Amino acid sequence: MGKRGNRSKNRGQNNPNRPRTPKKKRPIPFDPEKHLLPPEPPERNYSSCPLSGEEIDDIVNAIAHPQTGAPVRFDSVIKSLREQESEELAEDERLAYLGRGNFGIVKIEKKGKNRPELVVRKYFHYEDTHDKQTWRKELSPGISRDYIPNPQPLADLYTSEELAAFPRFDASSSAVTLR
Repeated sequence: MGKRGNRSKNRGQNNPNRPRTPKKKRPIPFDPEKHLLPPEPPERNYSSCPLSGEEIDDIVNAIAHPQTGAPVRFDSVIKSLREQESEELAEDERLAYLGRGNFGIVKIEKKGKNRPELVVRKYFHYEDTHDKQTWRKELSPGISRDYIPNPQPLADLYTSEELAAFPRFDASSSAVTLR
């Protein structure tokens, strides 16, 4: 007896309205021989925080001081902004970091269909984003657009005999066959 109607073995598989379950991706195991990591940031002794006078123990979370560009402790910036702010924060408001050197007074409001939405009541532009600080550039080698690689010349790495043994892939080499 043949098939009747819409019934088949693969019923529902070609239905565009049915949500597809994504295939599970296998995690790629970390192999230090294949996956090269950028070098660790160099150990530096930074001067103390200009605002609090404490030692800067986490330079990655430091913010640039607006006048000097020196690194400032993140919690010191929050504390100074709370002291400078003349108006009191409401019970549901917070002072938060918004990114790119900006802080703001934020609160979460319920909007249409009871969806929460982050509302920024007031902005504080703390860090000068036009100046590039040297202490920031050295924290992200290989990632930052400001990082200029300084590779070692091949002549320093290999002898002239080893360099001559390397295959050449230009018009003068024997490895290229012209047709």
